[in-house]
Amino acid sequence: MIDISRPAAAFLLAAAVLAACDREQPQSAANRQQQTHVVETDAARIAQVQSRLTATGTIEAATIVRLYNEVSGRITDLPNHEGDEVAAHSIIIRLDDALIQAEFDKAVSQQQQAKLDYDRLQQLKPKQLASDEEVARAHTALDVAIAEEKMQRTLLSKAVIRAPFDGVITERLFEPGDVVPLHSHILTLIDPKSLQVKIRLSENWIPLIQPGDEVGIGIDALGKTRYPGRIGRIYPPIAPDTRKGTIEVEFLPVPPAGARAGQLARVDLRATPRQRLVAPAAALHHDASGAYVYVVRDDEKGETTAVKTRVQKGMQYDNLIEITGGLRDGERIVVKGFIGLRDGKRVSVFTQNDATTQ
Repeated sequence: MIDISRPAAAFLLAAAVLAACDREQPQSAANRQQQTHVVETDAARIAQVQSRLTATGTIEAATIVRLYNEVSGRITDLPNHEGDEVAAHSIIIRLDDALIQAEFDKAVSQQQQAKLDYDRLQQLKPKQLASDEEVARAHTALDVAIAEEKMQRTLLSKAVIRAPFDGVITERLFEPGDVVPLHSHILTLIDPKSLQVKIRLSENWIPLIQPGDEVGIGIDALGKTRYPGRIGRIYPPIAPDTRKGTIEVEFLPVPPAGARAGQLARVDLRATPRQRLVAPAAALHHDASGAYVYVVRDDEKGETTAVKTRVQKGMQYDNLIEITGGLRDGERIVVKGFIGLRDGKRVSVFTQNDATTQ
């Protein structure tokens, strides 16, 4: 058992009371300053923004014709191969027409005979040597012969196929001597002046563009040159699996030399400028519940605090992000000083380099 003298016990009791008093004293101003989190802010603001995007696509021919035969037969002439240029109205497919020619000659002869029979009965009718019924039958026979001659003439013309426009052969699927059944695909022809770029854009971009908007077009195979173009057509449907729409982009005034169907192209798009509420991209954060920012506000005690605020975001424009919900124009948001920052924490705004609203 330890025996403590009365003077020593009194000393220890006094020391304990002083320590307790020190713990109950309010923190100094310096300590409070150390607990204040220093941040840098910027303001959400209404600004005119313009989206920019480079989309990749493929060069395709807008005018493409697949040539089929409308009569069956043996190919006697097929002078052009893939890559050959052909002039409009030039013969590019010829089929053996001997049988059709014979049928045509027969139809011509039958028509001539029907015309003679009809004319003869017409002359006999006033003499009561031919009845009205005989004349009517002869007239019908003449009409049938005329129709047959027209049909055979048409079939004869189908044995020769001409180029519908100045173009380039891209497919040759048969050779001379081949016997082709009816409606066989023999050649494919494209118009090289109709080359265009087909791209696919996100559904978010479709409302930002319209036909006639000017664009720049780059073709990797032709170097870094950008060629002028414009949006020609926007397809109405959006693909449900990719949420993308199809856009046709035209060259202005014509495709450049060296451009070919199938080449990779890059299209520089610029959306129509518009007024939007934007915030610096550096202010935006994400967690499992979505996007948020820290808004700097003064509470009822007059202290400046950072408030975690949920926002809805839209398109990004360089270092700015469109805010579609959760913020108001002019609200101050934290852009620097996030380490250790939490909802409701007292902050001190660093103003020396504080960005100003433009």
